[in-house]
Amino acid sequence: MNLRLTPIALAAALLGTASASLAQQPVQARPAAKEAAKEAAKEAAPPITKVEVKGSAEEYDARRDDTASKTVMNHEEIIKYGDTNVFDVLKRAPGVTVIGNAIRMRGLGNGYTQIMVNGERPPPGFTMDTLAPDQIERIEVVRAATAEHSMQAIAGSINIVLKKVVSKPQRDLRINTARSGQQRNLFINGTLADRDGRLSWYLNGMATRFLGKNPNQSTEQFTAPSGQVLQLREKTTRQSNDSSSVGVSPRLNWKLENDDQLNLSAYIQSQRYGYGSGTLTANRIGSFPQPDYVDRQAEGSNRSSYGNVDVNWVAKIAGGKLDAKANIGRANSDGASRSTSYTADRRTVLLREATTESQFTHSGTSGKYTRTLFDGHALSTGWEASRQGSDDSNRRVEGVIGVAPDRIDEAFNPVVTKVAVYAQDEWNLSKDWSVYLGARWETINTDSSGTGLRTTESRNRVLSPVAQTLYKFPDKSGRQLRLALTRTFKAPNTGQLSARRYESDLNTRFNPDYSGNPDLKPELATGVDLTYEHFFAPGAVFSVATSQRKISDYIRSKLTQDGRGYWLIQPLNDGNATVRSLDVELKFPLKAIMPDAPGFDFRASANRNWSRVDSVPGPDNRLDQQIPLSVVLGADYREDKYSAGASLAYRQGGPVRISEQQSSRLQARRELEAYLLVKLRPGYQLRLAVSNALGEDNVNDSQYMDSNGGSRTWSRSPGSARFQANLEMKF
Repeated sequence: MNLRLTPIALAAALLGTASASLAQQPVQARPAAKEAAKEAAKEAAPPITKVEVKGSAEEYDARRDDTASKTVMNHEEIIKYGDTNVFDVLKRAPGVTVIGNAIRMRGLGNGYTQIMVNGERPPPGFTMDTLAPDQIERIEVVRAATAEHSMQAIAGSINIVLKKVVSKPQRDLRINTARSGQQRNLFINGTLADRDGRLSWYLNGMATRFLGKNPNQSTEQFTAPSGQVLQLREKTTRQSNDSSSVGVSPRLNWKLENDDQLNLSAYIQSQRYGYGSGTLTANRIGSFPQPDYVDRQAEGSNRSSYGNVDVNWVAKIAGGKLDAKANIGRANSDGASRSTSYTADRRTVLLREATTESQFTHSGTSGKYTRTLFDGHALSTGWEASRQGSDDSNRRVEGVIGVAPDRIDEAFNPVVTKVAVYAQDEWNLSKDWSVYLGARWETINTDSSGTGLRTTESRNRVLSPVAQTLYKFPDKSGRQLRLALTRTFKAPNTGQLSARRYESDLNTRFNPDYSGNPDLKPELATGVDLTYEHFFAPGAVFSVATSQRKISDYIRSKLTQDGRGYWLIQPLNDGNATVRSLDVELKFPLKAIMPDAPGFDFRASANRNWSRVDSVPGPDNRLDQQIPLSVVLGADYREDKYSAGASLAYRQGGPVRISEQQSSRLQARRELEAYLLVKLRPGYQLRLAVSNALGEDNVNDSQYMDSNGGSRTWSRSPGSARFQANLEMKF
């Protein structure tokens, strides 16, 4: 793929000719320079004398000192509310909104926000909802992309860093139970960790049990161009589900000679899931095509397992530091489902049964080599390569009862191969001014084949230069200014590239088929970020950030009718789009402005987003599902024996124009949560919490209008407050 480069981008791209490696953490000029000084001191000292230079960890603050802009949530902030999954944790992160299991920055999800674990995108089969917050050391919210991580981060990246090195013995157990009007769950998590000389080890285990129900009321309406209602039907759905999972995460860390390290880690998880549902339809106005299935019953189950082994070697080589990694993983998933659809008179019954088997394999290697050169330059080069394969088989039996059924065997075999190399340099032009330049070349090849499908190939290659700078105002004022220029992209996923078609039992505007598009190209985005930060007291910060992304080859899903008259949703590239955002954050302890004040901490953040899709007529022609405004307010109070806190998150809704014919309405939502932590005795504490305290329902509304008339569907699912108790024990 040919890209036109600006002079700055071309200069950054020239760095890509250097040799290669991966990064687990952003390059930092100051820590790298200190490390080089330490090595030089050792080499210059007499043979018998050992010279050791140590920098204070307290002097380094990633958010304040790294040239690349990011916000860090530490372990204390992560476990504060007693959450059992990372999605609930991220609801309180500044500039981040979470809807269900979709994590968004700049209001954008659906692949625009990159989610990483230890600096890498999780492989197929890995489920984020089984990642226990107790395993997480920190969460980095990265607004502007860096070359060491994949540039598939148009909106930004969230890097979840797991605990690795053990500094002291750890024996703890956490038991959490939660209940609301729609769900009940039990969560157990325990950790054993210790060290013996140069060897440290860490073992975390978790088990969960979840029971849920999801009633839903929906209405479908079709009107003539004149506005007359021609068809109206109401649906009542009852759905229940249950799931259980177990997981274990062992890690070993060896300190070798010359401060080298060898790390071995693994993650194993197993899940079981079952569901049952029933939908009754009442036709209020008009008649519908026959056979009109008004009663649907369905049930299904699934078992899955996932395992991954990761080997990491950190060594000092040729005056620099090599951080290399290799990993291999495998996942299996087996499922069965049965659905029965009845007409009102029960004379016509459609039966669908299916069994599915899927096997995912993943292997990869990555590395980063860092060395301080010249005067304070921290140069890094790196590589990343991976292969992901899937073998899917689906056996279906379907047809109207009383007639010989169709027996269909399908196979689907996608393979995704990724290769990337990068180079980056960070250096200090002065004590107050640092600069970062980098470039990353990525190639993503997707090959798909399957029963009854033509073999498809997708080849995407992107060169992504990036430049960032940090200027600190003199006299230790705590004020600083950041600027970032980036080239990022969003590659279509395997499902979007496949020609495989998923057929609905009754094809309508409200229930269309779905198919991918093998001809999709990646979205490319040129971005600029400008940030002002003021660290006006210890633990206190005020920041304002603004950004813009110019996107080409924007991908959107379009609802159309095919040549046979069947309704179909299919992704396509459709012109250009523009995204702008404004982020404001304020965080401070009350003691920062009142030295004798009680132990209150306050935080507030607001994220305002705008977007425009050129090929869609306005108004409200935003990117699909973008959140226009999100605001988070929070406060915490601490004393010796107890602490408490509350957080209120507001998410603005409003209409969205998806295409000339399609539109939808985002739901406005307020979520209030609070916690109380009581220290019962040394090593034991009880945490009580409530989330969705306002008990807001979930609402959806979408429309499609053409020359034949307009169709609209809207639905509501009840919501209720969720109460939880969390007992934490340290032995």
